[in-house]
Amino acid sequence: MIKIFYGSIGLFFLLTGFLQAAEQRGALVLNKIPIYEFEDPRKLVCTGMYDVRFGRDVPDMREFRNALCQGRYEMTLTGEKGRTITLYAQFKFGRGNGFLVVRKMDDQKIWISDLERYPSEKWVTVPATSQSGAFQVFYREGELFDQNIFSLKWGQWWQGPVPQ
Repeated sequence: MIKIFYGSIGLFFLLTGFLQAAEQRGALVLNKIPIYEFEDPRKLVCTGMYDVRFGRDVPDMREFRNALCQGRYEMTLTGEKGRTITLYAQFKFGRGNGFLVVRKMDDQKIWISDLERYPSEKWVTVPATSQSGAFQVFYREGELFDQNIFSLKWGQWWQGPVPQ
């Protein structure tokens, strides 16, 4: 009887841990979606999620199996107010092909479905909605930026008021 009791408790904790681990995603989740203008919508060949834990800079995203296929990225970011991530359209944090800095303004999860919708070379504050928390973005335009994210860096890497 005691073995069954302890076995049940052990099984409960084991399964609960697995369920929690399955629900957890990285602080940043990049979701790659097909470009329907070029691909048949019934054939989802370029889809996938790329999870990045907070603090893990990624100089080369080729480890993501769909990094080089044709698709657009959207993103979610979780964590506390002030958390900052930069997405680069070049390997090793190169800024020549454009970049997007995102800074959280509250503790709510943010969701950005269109990475290129912001004006270039200025900070923009986006208020909270029912689907997303508040955030600030600084976008340096690059050709097909939302299709070419190749590296990621956490925190503020620039000096002064605007990234250079």
